[in-house]
Amino acid sequence: MASTVVPVSAHAACPVVVVPEADRTVEDPPFVVVGVDDSESADAAVDYACGAAVRFGASVRAVWAWQRPRFGFCDEEAAREACERHLYAATERRSGAWADVSLRREVLTGHPVDVLAGAAEHALALVVGRRGREGFAGMRLGSVPHGLLHRALCPVVTVPA
Repeated sequence: MASTVVPVSAHAACPVVVVPEADRTVEDPPFVVVGVDDSESADAAVDYACGAAVRFGASVRAVWAWQRPRFGFCDEEAAREACERHLYAATERRSGAWADVSLRREVLTGHPVDVLAGAAEHALALVVGRRGREGFAGMRLGSVPHGLLHRALCPVVTVPA
């Protein structure tokens, strides 16, 4: 499967939904998880997640994953507050078009692949932008969506900017 999924997800001009074969339960009431950062792809992912939530009568759980720096020290409280401001701003830009969608925002600590896969374990779907704000300019599929295609138990939607 991976030999087809990754290239299609990387090059498609439209959102790509990958549905794993694993049996799983969806929480009731249903929700869609969307991974958010400061990228254009994240804006498109929030729009897609909100549209899916409307279609399926679900809520949206917007998640910003924050990693502690490996080296040095930081004011963790200030860093989390900054992430919360960025998350609110990123979702607020899109929420005007989706006023009827129940939206919950969370900043979670850990590697983005682990955080998002865990947050979406019982979700209808996990929606992420195809490329985040970091990485090499030539990459068509970021490391986080690539990791989620292999790790997430729910359907994963990769959305181009």
